[in-house]
Amino acid sequence: MRNWILIGVLSALVVAGAAWLWSRSDTGTQDAVSSGPVAKPLPEFSAVDVTSEGQEGLALTGRVLDASGKPVAGAEVSLSSSAERTLVDVRCEDCDQALLSCTARESALHTLAFLEQQRGFLSARATVMTDAQGRFRFEHLAGVSFSVWARAPGMGVALRDRAAPGEPVDLYLPPLRSIRGQVVDDAGRAVPGARVYAVSRRVPLPFQAESTGSGAFALEGLGEGPFYVLAAAEGYVPVVEPRVEAGPQQVRLQLTPARALEVQVTRNGKPAAATVRVRADHLARELRTEGEVVRFTGLYPDELMVTAEAPGLGSVPRTLTLSERVTQVTLELEDAGKLFVSVLDEAGQPVPNPEVTLLTSRGELVRRERGATGALVELGPLAVGDYLVEGKAEGFLEAQVPARVAKGETSLELELTRATLITGRVMDEYGRPAPRVSVLVQPTGDTVLADGDGRFVARVPTPGLYELHAHHSEWGGGEVKVTAPASGVELPLEGHAAVEVTVSSEGRRVEGADAVLWVDQEGIFRSDRSSGPDGVVPMRGLPAGTYTLMASHPDYLASDPRKVTVVDGQTLELEVELKPGAPLTGDVVDTQGTPVTGAALSVVPRSAEPVVSDARGHFEFRSLRPDRGYRLEVRHSGYDQVARAEGKAGGPPVKVVLKKRDLFRGRVVGTDGAPVRNFRMDEHVVDSPDGRFELPLSTMGDRVIFAVDASGYEPLTVDRPASPDLGDLTLERLPTVTGRVRDMNGAPVADAVVSCEICDESVMSGPDGRFTLVAPPYVAEYAVSARKGRLSATETLTRGAQTSVELTLKQATRLSGRVFLSGGVPAAGVEVQAMSGDRSSPVHIVTGPDGGYSVEVSPGNYRFLLNTGREANGEQALIAQVEGSEMRLDLGPAPGTASLSIQLKTPERGKALWLVAGEVAVAASASAQELLRSRWAQLVYQPTSEQVVVTGLRPGRYTLVWGAFHVQTPGGPEVRVVDVPSRGDVTLGQ
Repeated sequence: MRNWILIGVLSALVVAGAAWLWSRSDTGTQDAVSSGPVAKPLPEFSAVDVTSEGQEGLALTGRVLDASGKPVAGAEVSLSSSAERTLVDVRCEDCDQALLSCTARESALHTLAFLEQQRGFLSARATVMTDAQGRFRFEHLAGVSFSVWARAPGMGVALRDRAAPGEPVDLYLPPLRSIRGQVVDDAGRAVPGARVYAVSRRVPLPFQAESTGSGAFALEGLGEGPFYVLAAAEGYVPVVEPRVEAGPQQVRLQLTPARALEVQVTRNGKPAAATVRVRADHLARELRTEGEVVRFTGLYPDELMVTAEAPGLGSVPRTLTLSERVTQVTLELEDAGKLFVSVLDEAGQPVPNPEVTLLTSRGELVRRERGATGALVELGPLAVGDYLVEGKAEGFLEAQVPARVAKGETSLELELTRATLITGRVMDEYGRPAPRVSVLVQPTGDTVLADGDGRFVARVPTPGLYELHAHHSEWGGGEVKVTAPASGVELPLEGHAAVEVTVSSEGRRVEGADAVLWVDQEGIFRSDRSSGPDGVVPMRGLPAGTYTLMASHPDYLASDPRKVTVVDGQTLELEVELKPGAPLTGDVVDTQGTPVTGAALSVVPRSAEPVVSDARGHFEFRSLRPDRGYRLEVRHSGYDQVARAEGKAGGPPVKVVLKKRDLFRGRVVGTDGAPVRNFRMDEHVVDSPDGRFELPLSTMGDRVIFAVDASGYEPLTVDRPASPDLGDLTLERLPTVTGRVRDMNGAPVADAVVSCEICDESVMSGPDGRFTLVAPPYVAEYAVSARKGRLSATETLTRGAQTSVELTLKQATRLSGRVFLSGGVPAAGVEVQAMSGDRSSPVHIVTGPDGGYSVEVSPGNYRFLLNTGREANGEQALIAQVEGSEMRLDLGPAPGTASLSIQLKTPERGKALWLVAGEVAVAASASAQELLRSRWAQLVYQPTSEQVVVTGLRPGRYTLVWGAFHVQTPGGPEVRVVDVPSRGDVTLGQ
C-alpha cells in the first residue's frame, strides 16, 4: 500500500514537473525575472473647504436650465473650490502637458491608474437643490473661485468652472447621450471583457463599461464633452481616443498586444549579474538580474534603448524596435567607466538643482539624473565610448558638450549661462490667478505656458523691450510692454471684443469643434476649449479688428476661411457649417495576397494625417473631400510599392500591393577589420556589437543598391549582385583634423569644445589643448570652432590641404549700438538676427525702448538683418567684422548718415547688390563667400525693383558690386567705385 502511495506521489511530481517545464518553455524564458509596467504614484487630491465659519461669507447664485432654456426644478447642484485639483489639472511629469492631452502612448498607463482607482474626479463639498424656477443659492462661502455643476434625472451634467461669488451662473443641462463602439485587436477581431473608461474633458466625472462578446460597448448617461476614452484588456496595452464626441458615430478602439523584452546579460559569454535599464519616450524602467534572463512586459511596440551595468562594468547602449510579441537581446558587459559631472555658472559657482541628461553620440537618450546644488552628478557605470551630456536648470540656458568615457573615472565640467528672464503672473478680470494660459512673447514669437497658479517664466534672448500677449477664449485677453530683465510682471486678462462661434453639421450641433482666428498669419488666436453639446466655441479677449476665421473637427472637413470684424466691448455671434468628409479605405497586401501590417500611408494632395495599416492590412482615412481622387503613397521598411495606387473618397476600397524585400545579411567593418557597431543602411538604423546585419533591402532587377553611413567613416554606396550573403562591407575612415586650442598667451586650453557645423561629432580638447576631429565628407571648405565659456575661436580649413590647426581663444566682444527705422526713428522692441559666417545658429538681439542694444558675441563675420534670419528679396542686410573687446555698430539710417540711390537696368533672380566700404579690388572670380567676409558692407539680395536705395552710410568711398550670389557671374561681376554723398543715381546692369 505504501509502495502505491509512493508511486502516486512520484507520478504527481512527474506530472507537476512536466507542467512546470511546459509553462517555462511556453514563456520562452528559463529562470526569468519579470516586470510589468511600473505604476507612477498618484498625486494627493486634498479637499478644500468652501464654507466660512459662522454666518459670514459670500453668496453664489444661479439657475439650472435645460438645453432649450427652460428652468429645471429639483436639480442637484454641487460646488467645490477651483483650487481643488482634478484629473483635468494633472500634468504629465515628462513633458508638462495636461495628462489627458499628452500624446505619448506610455501616458495612457498613468491615466489608467486614475480611472481604475477612481481618483481625481469632482467631489461635492456643498450641495443644494433648485427651486421651481430652477434657481439655486450657496451662502457663507469662503474663497474667490468655485467649480459648480448640476445634474437632474434624464439629463446630462453641466459645469461652470471658476465661478465667482456675485457673478450669476447659468448651467444648461444637455440631453443624456451615449458613446457606443467596439473594441477589437490589431487583426480586427472582437475583444470581449475589455474595460472601457470615459471622462469628460469639461466635467471630470467617471464613466465605465465592459465590452460584450462581440466587442461592443456603450457608455450611457453622458453630459458635456468631448470625452477622453480609454480601453484596456489583459494582454494588451491601453489604447486612447483623446477627443470623442458623444453621439451616433461608432467609436472603434483597436488594442495592440503588449510587447515583451527579454534581456540576457553576459560577461565573457557567461550569464552575469547586472541592473538592466530600459529608456524611451516617457518610459523609464529597470530590473535586477543575478544572471537569469530579465523580462520587461506590458511594453508598446515602439523604439527603446536598453543598457546593463554592474560594478565597474557596462554594456554598449542598444536601440531596439519591439515589432514582435517578444524581442530577445543579449547585452555583453565590458570594462566601463563613470562620468562625474559638475554643473557651474559663468562665475564658476554651482548651478542650483541642475538636470543632467546623458545621450549617445547620435543623440539618443541613455539616462537622466537630477543633481543637488554643488553636488557631482554621477553617471555610470558606462561602456567606454563617446557620449553627449546635456545640462539645464531654471534660469539658465541649456548647454551640451561631448564626453568621452574611459575606464575608471572621468570628470567633466558643464557650464551653463544665465538667461535673461521675464517673470510674472497672468490674472483674470476678477484679479484671480489664471492657470495654464499661453503667453506670447513678441517680437521673438516664442510662447510659454503659465503654471497652475498663473505664474510664467519667459526666457528672452537679450535685454530689450518686449510685448507680452496672453489670451484665453473664456477669460479674455491682455497685453503689456516690459523691458527685460523683469520680475513681478502682472498680465491682466480683459473681455475686449468677443466672438461666439456655433458649429453645426447637417442641422446638428457639433461637439469637440475648435476655432482659430488670425490676421495675416500674425496674432493667431486659438480656442482653449472645444465646443460642448451646444456646439458653441467662445473666443473672448480679442483686440478689435478684422480676422480670418476657421472652424475644424477631426471627423469633418474644415470650414472655408471667413472674414469677421470684431468691436471692443461687443460679442459677435456667428454660425459655421462643417461639411462631413468621406472615408477612403482599403487594404495593404503583398504579392501573395497576405496582409501587410505597419505600412505608413499618406494621400496626395496632402489633406489628412498619415495612417498605418493594422494587422489585417486595413487602413482608413476618415474625412476627405467627397468624390475627390487621391494618390496613395506607401512606405514600409520591409516592402516596396510596386504600382501606383489611387482611390476616391467615398468610393470603393483600394487594394495596395507591396513587394516584400529580400533579406540580405553581412557585416560592416573598418579597414582594420574591427566591426562597426553603429551604422545606418538606407532607412535602417543598426546597433550591432559585431557589425553583423540581416535586413530587407530594395533591389533593382538582379542588383541590390544601398548606402551605408557611420559616424567617422566615409559614406559607402554598395551596388552589387543581389546575393543573400553580402559578406564584409568595408568602410574607410574619414580623414581627421588635429590641432591645439590655446589662449592669447599661447598656453594650452583643456576641455574646450571643438566642432564644425557640418561634422558628425564634437570633441573636447585634452589637458595639453590638443584634439582630433573627424573631418566632414563631401565639402571642399569648412570651419572648425572651439569654445570654452565666453571664449571662442574659428578657423576655415580646405579639405585635403590642411590637417592641423591652431585655435586661439579670444574673449567675446561686447557689441552695442542702436537700430533705426526709416526717417531715423529709433527701432524700439524690434528683433535683429545676426547670422555668423562660421556658425549656422543665429544670434537673436532685441532692442530696448530707445532702439539700443548690448550683447556679447563671438568675434567673426556677421550678417545683421531686421526681423528675419535670411536675406529675403529686396531686404537690406549689414555685413560687419566683429572684433575686439568692445565694438559699436549702428544699424539702419542713423542720424548723420546718408543714402545712395542705385538704378538697375534689369533686376534678375539670383543676383545681389553689394556696397563695400572703401575702394577694394574685386576679382572677376570673386564669390559671395568672399564678399560676406568684408569688414563692412551692405547687401541687398535679389532686388525687387529697378531702383534700390541703400541707407545708413557714413560719408566716404564705397565699392558697388552687382553679380550672381550663388554662382560666378560670366565675365565677372560689375564693379563701380562711388563716393557718398553722391550726386544723383548710380546706374548698373548695362
